[in-house]
Amino acid sequence: MKRIVLAGNAITARVLIPLLRGDKRYEVVGFVVDDEFLIKESREDFATVGMSRVRDVYTPNQCRVVMAVGYNDLNRVRESLFARLKSMGYEMETYVHPDARVYTAHPLGEGCVVFPGAVIEPEAYLGANTMVWSNVTLAHHSRVAENCWIAAGAVISGQAKVLRNTFVGVNATVVNDVTVGEYNIVGANALISKDTKPQSVHLARSAETVRFLAEDYKKFFRI
Repeated sequence: MKRIVLAGNAITARVLIPLLRGDKRYEVVGFVVDDEFLIKESREDFATVGMSRVRDVYTPNQCRVVMAVGYNDLNRVRESLFARLKSMGYEMETYVHPDARVYTAHPLGEGCVVFPGAVIEPEAYLGANTMVWSNVTLAHHSRVAENCWIAAGAVISGQAKVLRNTFVGVNATVVNDVTVGEYNIVGANALISKDTKPQSVHLARSAETVRFLAEDYKKFFRI
């Protein structure tokens, strides 16, 4: 059984804890955060340790790290913490939930997290320190680079590419053979059908409020 320290102790970590607790391969022993985010009290019965003390409390030869940091600053926070923990001698665990389906022969990137229901098809490539949330599809021959966040239900179609430090929102779709530039923000339900420029933002139109109240609407449409 691998002893795991979660890098981060906020919402992403709290989502990962029950998944790891239910996985016989792992034992979660604590959290590590930057010292300025150190919280004195423990969460989920585990101690939170600052980066300045982590090697003393959770030694690299006894513990591995699962990245549980959010997508702040276009994943730069994740990227920085990942690099610093590696430089301290920690092995970064590539966590794939047992209910995910991985069919690619390419090794998944170091420190990736793949949630239940995700499908990684043959010949897909996943870079280091990337988060793949539930029910994502990485289609055949697609490539997702390092330090990305692919939110629940997103589809990266065949031969599409998502470059580094990009955020892809819930239920977004990248069309086949399209390249999404680095440091992009792709909003929920957005459809990317042509190549994008670096640091660009792509949002789907939000649902509009209709003039009917819900009670009137249900009568008219017999809902």
